[in-house]
Amino acid sequence: MTFIYPCLPYQPRTVDPMWAPEYEWVRAQGLATGLVDIANAKVWLAAPALATQLTRVIYRGWMLTVAEYKQLAQLLPLAVSPEEYSSSHHATGWYNAVAGYTFPSQFLAGQAQLDFAAGQRYFVKTLVKSFGPDSVLSAQEQLAGFRARHELAVDEPLFVRDFIALKPASERRFFVVGGQAFGASGTTVPSSLPGALEALRPRLFYSFDVAETLAGQPVLVEVGDGQVSDLKEWPVAEFGSRVLQALAGANDIR
Repeated sequence: MTFIYPCLPYQPRTVDPMWAPEYEWVRAQGLATGLVDIANAKVWLAAPALATQLTRVIYRGWMLTVAEYKQLAQLLPLAVSPEEYSSSHHATGWYNAVAGYTFPSQFLAGQAQLDFAAGQRYFVKTLVKSFGPDSVLSAQEQLAGFRARHELAVDEPLFVRDFIALKPASERRFFVVGGQAFGASGTTVPSSLPGALEALRPRLFYSFDVAETLAGQPVLVEVGDGQVSDLKEWPVAEFGSRVLQALAGANDIR
């Protein structure tokens, strides 16, 4: 497996500083690495990637649109296909599979209205992005303002989630490689959630976040593509030694 990272747009052989610690860790372990300039369709490989046939690639970098990811797939033999990327990156690709383990949610299109008649609150986001506290809406008139404030097109679909208060600082990020979940500092998946892992098979590499409600009930917050997920509470060395090393040996998975 070769690990490819984004370079600076105007310094094509220089890794983007955001990803430099991870990139340097991978290189220090002797794993195959490279840099990519997606905008200019250029790839630079470093030893030992130069000495081997490039057959499977994991991209670790900035979030990409599906169109951008398809461009990347034209440049590199990605281990995660564009279809699989979309299935983890977009809420429409994973919500139905794990609906029983996460907040009740709906997809809102166009000028559709939300029901606030009983004093409901909702956490509203795009299919890939939330806006923190600004995502919490409690009245219909807030919806148009939300779209305008975040420059969202009128026809852009929204992912609308029933608002459930969470225990502060309880959210944890897990990375899954070939069905095996890894949590930072040895954290394990709550006993009520392994069914979600089965429901998300056969994805090769994705992340998911788990938090606790105020009553202490674990709940799956969201799923993401592992390639574009940040580390949150993970130290780089632990992420590398557990998750990236698992990926490095994943050529036979699936």
